[in-house]
Amino acid sequence: MIVNFVTTNKHKFEEAKLALSQYHIETVQVNMKYEENHDESMTDIVKQAARRMAEEIEQTVVVEDTGLFFTAWPGFPGALPKFVWQTIGYKGIFKLLEGTDRGAYFKTVLGRCQPGEEPKLFAAVMRGEITKKVYDKNRKVMPYDRIFIPAGEKVTISDMTMEKKNSFSQRGKVFRKLGRWLVSQKMAN
Repeated sequence: MIVNFVTTNKHKFEEAKLALSQYHIETVQVNMKYEENHDESMTDIVKQAARRMAEEIEQTVVVEDTGLFFTAWPGFPGALPKFVWQTIGYKGIFKLLEGTDRGAYFKTVLGRCQPGEEPKLFAAVMRGEITKKVYDKNRKVMPYDRIFIPAGEKVTISDMTMEKKNSFSQRGKVFRKLGRWLVSQKMAN
């Protein structure tokens, strides 16, 4: 079984590949960009992107969108964590959270879509908190991994192996949900 994951982000691809490998599912990266209307919900973004990409490449695809939400700023940055990090960086994020609740959570919505059909959606969350400083500056990880400590953990994601992160991250969870569903579909046929 093969999953065509549409993403330009190699870190996301590696996480998905690791999560699906336990179901003996091969993951192929489809390195294409697609338009995202951030005026809509993450669910709507994923539905539209999955439909559009399935039709465009004429194959079953998987698309995901991940948002970050600060407890102190409900709904923010939402589906725009990359934009916020690129615009205000760590310094701006720390300033924004200064003196407030540092709780945060990541949410990933994933859609699997066959051409001409409606996407099957999955979602998962990882809760934690934003640190007061940047850790592991020289490690090649996603930016928020350096400042996010998952609930129940003592270190940032950047200080963990990919396997450890994947065991509880929202992306690991959502791709395992997809893997279980794909296996159950295969068993039903």
